[in-house]
This record gives sequence, C-alpha cells and structure tokens, in this order.
Amino acid sequence: MALDKKVSYSSIAELEKDDFGYIDDFNGASWDGPKEGHETMKLNTSYPFPVDTDDFSEGEYSSGDNHYGYMAQDGPPQVNLRNIMSGIVNIVVGRNKDSGASGSQQSSSSNVSFLGSAKDGGTYLHPSVYIPSAPPLLPNALNYAEYKEVLEAEPPEWLPDSSSTACMQCNALFTALTRGRHHCRFCGGIFCRACSSGRCLLPAKFRERNPQRVCDICYDRLDPLQNVLINTISNAAQSAKHDVMDWTCTRGWLNLPVGLSMEHEIYKATNTLRTYSQVDRLNPERSIPAAVLKGAKGLAIITVAKAGVLVSYKLGTGLVVARRTDGSWSAPSALLSVGMGWGAQAGGELMDFIIVLHDSKAVKTFCSQIHFSLGAGCSAAAGPIGRVLEADMRAGDKGSGLCYTYSCSKGAFVGVSLEGNIVSTRRDTNLRFYGDPYLTTSDILLGNMDRPKAAEPLYAAIKDLYSKLQFHSKIQW
Repeated sequence: MALDKKVSYSSIAELEKDDFGYIDDFNGASWDGPKEGHETMKLNTSYPFPVDTDDFSEGEYSSGDNHYGYMAQDGPPQVNLRNIMSGIVNIVVGRNKDSGASGSQQSSSSNVSFLGSAKDGGTYLHPSVYIPSAPPLLPNALNYAEYKEVLEAEPPEWLPDSSSTACMQCNALFTALTRGRHHCRFCGGIFCRACSSGRCLLPAKFRERNPQRVCDICYDRLDPLQNVLINTISNAAQSAKHDVMDWTCTRGWLNLPVGLSMEHEIYKATNTLRTYSQVDRLNPERSIPAAVLKGAKGLAIITVAKAGVLVSYKLGTGLVVARRTDGSWSAPSALLSVGMGWGAQAGGELMDFIIVLHDSKAVKTFCSQIHFSLGAGCSAAAGPIGRVLEADMRAGDKGSGLCYTYSCSKGAFVGVSLEGNIVSTRRDTNLRFYGDPYLTTSDILLGNMDRPKAAEPLYAAIKDLYSKLQFHSKIQW
C-alpha cells in the first residue's frame, strides 16, 4: 500500500450504500501500526498524545523536517549542558526557521492561518485577529437586539414546591437538610443549592435592586448584562431617598448603632459629619484639628453602642471612604465593628466615631477583610453631649497603620480604658448596594470606581466639613 496516495472519503450515507463496514474502536485490529518492511510515514506536525505505532515511542515524535540533526532516542531525551547550550544558540542565531521557505508559512495541522506574507518577505498578523469574538459589554455599545429577550423578560410564576421532587438540572432528589429546594428568580424553576448558587441583578421589570438567586443556566444568560444592570438598576445608581436630617425627621435625632443597608449607613455618616460641622461652627476648639483633617487619606465613620462596668462591650456599623490622589473621595465600603474595653469605667453611651486614616497604610488596613485595633481612650458623656478621644494602631492582612478617633457621644458614661476592636468588611452589604459579586474592598477604596449616585449626600457633607476647615484656616492666618 502506498502511503503517499491521497484517499477521498465520501459521506457516511454513500459508504453505507456500498456496504462499507467501519470499526469505531481505536483498540481494534484495524488500527494496528505499520508492519516491518513498510515505509515510515513522514509527519510534519507533532501531537501531544502518544501514537500507537512502531515509528513513535512514548514521549517522542519523528519529523520529516529535521534540520538540526536530532536523532531519535529510545528513552526520554537527555538533559545536559550541551543540549541546552545548543538550543539557546539555535534560538539566538535563528536556525530554528526554515531558510528554504521565504515568505511562505510552514505546514501545520490546521488549514487556518493567522499570519500573512508581506511584500518585503516578512510576515504580519492578519487583521481578523483584532476583531472581537463576542459583542462588547459596555452600556453604550451593547447589542440590544441580541439581548432584547432577556432585558424585556417578565417575572415568572414560580412552580409549586410539590411540582418537583428532584432538582431540574442535576436530577438529584431533595432532602430536608442536605439538599433543599430553591427557586430561580428568573425562570421560576426549582433547583438544589449547588445548581443555583449564583447571584445576579435582574432586568428592570422584575423591580428588584438586590442581586437575586438564579440557576446556572439563567446565570449564563444574565452574566453578560451585569455591567449594564449595575449602572442602571442597582441601589448604588439610584438617587438618595432619605436626605432630610433636621428635627422633622425622627432618624435625624439619633443614629442607630446597626444599619441594615448601605443607604442607612450613608444616612448615618452624613448625619455624623453634619453634627461635627455644627460643633465646629459653635466651638472650633472641640472639633477635629485642621492639620489632622488636611493630611487625612481616608475617613471611617461608625456609630457604636458601648456599655459596661470595668469591662465594656461595643457593637456598631458604619462605612469608610478613601481620598484619591486628585483630592476626590472614593466610593464607600460598609464596616462592622465589635470590641471590648477594660479599665476604670462605668455606664453606657452611644458614640458617633470619625476615624481619621493618617496615611495610605491605614487605608490598606481597612481594605482587609478583617483587621484589629488596639489603643487607649478617654470617654466622658453626660446627656446628649460628650467627647471621646482615642489613638489606636490597626493591623490586618493588607498592612497596618495609625489612626486618630474623634467622636460625639450621648448617654451617661465616664472612664479611662484600654480598647480593642475587630473591624470587618460587610461584603453582603456591599453586594446588595453595588450588585457586583466580584467587587472587593480594594476595588472600592483604591480603584477607579465611579462614585455612586446614592452617596451624593455623603460627599456633600464631606465637602461642607472641609469648606469650613478652609474658612477657619483663613481666619487664623
């Protein structure tokens, strides 16, 4: 049999008419290698898998275009200094190129070529390589016609739990503890936890601004649209609804220690900053020093409830923003603070903390998922007005830094104590606010993320605080 002869194969239907039999088994006798005495087939390409013939040994190949005198070996190739140096020399002097083929491409195992021949004999990359293989995901360049069915989808009617005893994707039977039922918010089907672990923002007609649980199939359909939905229907893209902080609003009188949403944290932080602006206007000596605020690389604003005798316990929530190199402020990230204090102290108080991040190291500390703080504080509160001054050192997996803490407190508390706190990032709160499950605290504080529209009252309060600071600096000068 001549191995260089070209064979033309017909379709399977035509072969069946000729009573042609074929065996679809690589282990059968029909796939035996060439016998002794036959001419060896010349191959110009290499394959990553071993070929079961006498001409191929395990881990090697035989090529017809052997320009460098490499000899076939019975075992694996030897690794020595001579082989390594000769390979480096071949690469440097360009001996690995085919000198006989000028302006033509060597044969390959595929008929598709991404290289073209130039007139000067060189090669260039074909322009088709630069054409994207998928539609862009930017809001302004979104192919609306392609995703129209998803963007205009109507909320489904959920299937009753009794309609399925097994997951509609993996067909695993539901159990009471290990495999419960979960409805996909986009299609209404019933799936197990493993097949519905994704969270996505849904189109506008669903009227849901928080990421919802969806099945794996719906996740693949919704994932390309998340950038569009984050910029349009997420909580961060909405205007602030609660922006009244005077005596006509009950929540403006007192900040609660625990906020259940980022919108609530923004409201609390804005209220705290405006309170400090009033304190600065009435009694500048009791406000944050101008030199400290000027050099601040970030601000953490937390409302904490504290109570105890000798040993005190603290719990509160808040947010942190970082100052960028251009002087603007980053998007906020939600925080949770839990701590203890020991010393000569007694009573209970509600404190609105403003933690001034002294340097960039302190900002990186707040980028940690969890960090610790240790410091000494002096607290005195009687009625609606009180003062707390602390200096603490904070350390986390992203670094450590020095912070200064100022606060206004309300309650009945007095004492001097050694304070320890654990501060963690509330990732679930950030997820509900921004709608992006891949967003990290570093992306929020140190990245180029746009400032959310819902946090405009917070930025206005920070601007007002710094404008009063500049005004007092001019007067003192």
